[in-house]
Amino acid sequence: MKQFLSLVLLAALVLSLAACGGAVVDYDTPKSGELSAAYDFYRDSQSSLASGMAITPEQADDVFLVLISCGMDGKVSNVTRKQGDDGHCTITSGFNTFDVYYTGGVVDRVDKGGETLYPAPAAPADDNPLTACDLIVKDVESGTGEKIGEYAYIEISKGQLEAVTAEQYKDFAETVVKDSGYNWVAIVCDDGTGICFPGSMYYVAQYGKQDTDGGILEVTGTITLDESGGYAYEPGE
Repeated sequence: MKQFLSLVLLAALVLSLAACGGAVVDYDTPKSGELSAAYDFYRDSQSSLASGMAITPEQADDVFLVLISCGMDGKVSNVTRKQGDDGHCTITSGFNTFDVYYTGGVVDRVDKGGETLYPAPAAPADDNPLTACDLIVKDVESGTGEKIGEYAYIEISKGQLEAVTAEQYKDFAETVVKDSGYNWVAIVCDDGTGICFPGSMYYVAQYGKQDTDGGILEVTGTITLDESGGYAYEPGE
């Protein structure tokens, strides 16, 4: 009898919700377990995003992750949509306010304080041929094969090296060579010549014929840091 009454009450509750136009929303999603474990403010944020943005819980998960990537580190406290502007809302979390633009539940852009955080702006292309090259690192070994250090080098064509500006050379010396800790750093050209910074000394380098490891066999000239902060080339004797 008790079981029958429980079923009747449950059915009445369902009918009551349906009559009022309400519906039970299931906030358990494929990502909810992992997100709940990682962020203690996820559950409250998910429901606020879903209801405030009029999107599904699954879409709210994706919006939550986008906001995390934009620096959100607390619970979503408020979601505001302007009337007639269904593709834009402001989301408040702690002292942060994000402007979120979305289409069909998918985030197109996130702004904060007039700066676009999502999608992240593309990094400017590196127009310095020296720093754009991959730095290759190899072991320095003793005569018995024991590792006693490391050296590094980049490979570049002679034509590219000849086109390098003084500013680009300085950038390489002071960002790649300086404080690197390598036994030496070399710029290896395709004609058997190149530049070597012995002891990773960014303020002095030798130019000339190289061995297979980038060391200088025959010195043609020396490049040194001058008093003005630039680099000067002096031909060898």
